Amino acid sequence: MNIFHWSGLMALPFVIVLAGYFPVETELSPTTALAASNSVTFPPLNQLEHYTTVRRGITREHMLTSPEALAAIKAGQPVPTGTHMVLVDYQSDVLTRYLVGQKIGNGADQWEYQWFWPDRTIKANENVARCYSCHRSQQSEQFMFTFDGAISDDDAL
Repeated sequence: MNIFHWSGLMALPFVIVLAGYFPVETELSPTTALAASNSVTFPPLNQLEHYTTVRRGITREHMLTSPEALAAIKAGQPVPTGTHMVLVDYQSDVLTRYLVGQKIGNGADQWEYQWFWPDRTIKANENVARCYSCHRSQQSEQFMFTFDGAISDDDAL
């Protein structure tokens, strides 16, 4: 009986190693990305100013924000809390979506993002955490990829 006890103990490390090769299904099953519950609101577009347009192939993106935000950016100041940055996305000249960033607090990095359909409803299955993770790379330019367009006055529609 003593031999079986020791051989069982010697086999235990091998069993543990082998068990690590068989994943548990609940740990690796994909999860649905849902829109973050956040405080981003759809802005009154008629109160925003167009500041640049980005064109790539069939994509045309009009960028909008408030006159106060543009003045702050040009003065080298942080944009005010509550500022909306809106990307109006056209694909082959058809409005496809609105991507909205909103500064939600006084900290430079306090931005939240939301995707809205053309009817201005939220796209429920969009993982907006990706927006913030990408825009973090632009922290020195107020989290904007279009910072140069915001400080320039030469963009035509």
